[in-house]
Amino acid sequence: SDKLKPATSYTSCSLHEGVLLRLDEHNTMEPKTLAEFFHEACERHAERPALVWETPGAGENGWTTLNYKQYAEHVERTALMLLQLGLEERSSLGILAFNCPEWCFAELGAVRAGAIIAGIYPSNSAEAVHHVLASSDATVCIVDDAKQMAKLRAIKSRLPRLKAVVQLHAPYESFVDQEPGYHSWQQLQSQLNDNEEQLQLQLQQRERNICANECVMLVFTSGTTGMPKGVMLSHDNMYFGTKSVSATMGNIVPGAERLVTYLPLSHVAAQVFDIFLCIENGSCCYFADKDALKGTLVRSFQKARPTRMFGVPRVFEKFQERLAAAEAKSKPLSRLLLRKARETVAQHNLSTYAGEQSSYYTSAKYWLASRLIRPIHTMLGLDQCQTFFSGGAPVTEELKHFFLSIDMPVSDIYGMSESGGAIAYNVHITNLFSSGPPLKGVEVKILQPDSEGQGEIVARSRGNFMGYLNEPEKTADNIDADGWLHTGDLGYLDPLGNLVVTGRLKELIITAGGENIPPVHIEELIRKELPCVANALLVGDRRKYLTILLTLKTKTDAETGLPLDELSVETIEWLQNLGLQQTNLSELLGIRADLQLPNDAADVAAALEINAEPKLIEALEAGIKRANLNAISNAQCVQKFAFLPHEFSQATGEFGPTLKVKRSVVHAKYAQVIERLYK
Repeated sequence: SDKLKPATSYTSCSLHEGVLLRLDEHNTMEPKTLAEFFHEACERHAERPALVWETPGAGENGWTTLNYKQYAEHVERTALMLLQLGLEERSSLGILAFNCPEWCFAELGAVRAGAIIAGIYPSNSAEAVHHVLASSDATVCIVDDAKQMAKLRAIKSRLPRLKAVVQLHAPYESFVDQEPGYHSWQQLQSQLNDNEEQLQLQLQQRERNICANECVMLVFTSGTTGMPKGVMLSHDNMYFGTKSVSATMGNIVPGAERLVTYLPLSHVAAQVFDIFLCIENGSCCYFADKDALKGTLVRSFQKARPTRMFGVPRVFEKFQERLAAAEAKSKPLSRLLLRKARETVAQHNLSTYAGEQSSYYTSAKYWLASRLIRPIHTMLGLDQCQTFFSGGAPVTEELKHFFLSIDMPVSDIYGMSESGGAIAYNVHITNLFSSGPPLKGVEVKILQPDSEGQGEIVARSRGNFMGYLNEPEKTADNIDADGWLHTGDLGYLDPLGNLVVTGRLKELIITAGGENIPPVHIEELIRKELPCVANALLVGDRRKYLTILLTLKTKTDAETGLPLDELSVETIEWLQNLGLQQTNLSELLGIRADLQLPNDAADVAAALEINAEPKLIEALEAGIKRANLNAISNAQCVQKFAFLPHEFSQATGEFGPTLKVKRSVVHAKYAQVIERLYK
């Protein structure tokens, strides 16, 4: 193709090189740049609504809508603005912001200008931001607000290639639009007209230079140690990933789909689902506000009434807790009816998965029960949602069963940044444990399977990443000579070809006795027995026996995202069944009420001082014993546990940006607590 750069290898660690593409008789889709892809889609869907966001005091009832024609116009204007600022070809545009329309304009504008996108999590420290911008050769950076601008102000002198920093939203510090290199988005947008014709010619030339097999995006993985690695994704990686997910879903109605974007656009899943799948199918994307993960997401859903929803397991857990709290406030008869309705709906869905034929009686029973469940969908703003996806971390069977019981079956999607998005997708759910079959065009096999067929999952497709930026050794460790991506995940393929993910090689606990133990399964068993437990983290690597760290469910501060001392409704109800009347965690554990979080020193001090209610300790010991009855072997039984003084959260450092637990952080923070369990 004339849109491919000459290449000799399937991998590269340079922003200036192309790679070979895996084109064969099974993979004949023509390579395409994302600039071409966007142009064609905007022409196809010109009058369909593309983006909707809240604009208090403006738009229609405080909301603004752009169609695809207007979307393309905004992207072009932004591309010209970035050229005027000095965005260089094959350099990166850093974007340090929460999801907003300007993110999309900037991303696609930079793509058209032949640059590379480098998304940065808003929670990153100034040093982590410096690492991204320095390693990716950033020449322009977009920031959200004054808080993010302060990070750039502190590091800009150490970034000689960085020409401009642009702040999206007011208020602005006095140096913005006054000192060279610091700009406001609004002022830049109004200054283009004088030079627009010359910039248009430059943009056209830039677009002609783009090749489908060169890097277009850097996804910086939130590693547990050291600075994050830059996963290099080509135009073809993203195009293939988008087309394969779209084809696998199958039942998309072009121009009729709506979704809400709220998970970080720095993550590959949000890129595929929120940006490129929408573009491919002419779908409408609504923007949630910054506090979406702190409690306002339902309000966005109620406005958008999405037809598809993608979330990480923690989001679904929060929904479950919200529904449990609402149910606890209802009258006894209402609770009884709802419980019976949920049992009926769950049984109907499980029977359907098993291929059983429904009788007229069971069908009528399900019809009636589903009518009792439907107000829950309306309350969540999900009454028109046809598909619920979850990815980014394992979903417990208990959580899947809960959503099955309210007629919101959650489909697993398995993938990673390095695979350019999805590897497998359980689109036609037939069970509660698998991630479904591999996507069209994706090969999956199990490396060195054991006697039960379990081993490392490896995958090969056009979605596989180019390499890690500037890290050839780590690239070679992850993609072998035959093009197989070594995921680092354990799993097996069931007789129907569904991929079942059972754990993570790096998270595998190897006890002092040499037993290999996947922690997630045991953590799930304990949480299933103890509904008061928010987080369970297994410990035991190179130890004689297993122990577990537990946190109890509490409420969360909607502003800060910090866990509160006030217990959740679910926990209070569970305690009342034990004859305990406490409503605050501090009373229950005998610790200070105000730990002034985030404060690691206070965390550890409180954890070491915990003196919990004896009845609580007895109940948790009994729950762990019940969980141990389902353990695969004696070596997988938990012997001891310890309380921690608050739920895990992003604000206190135990969760990463995609709400996955940082095991090494928890181990390091509570090392003294862990050591006490082995004395």
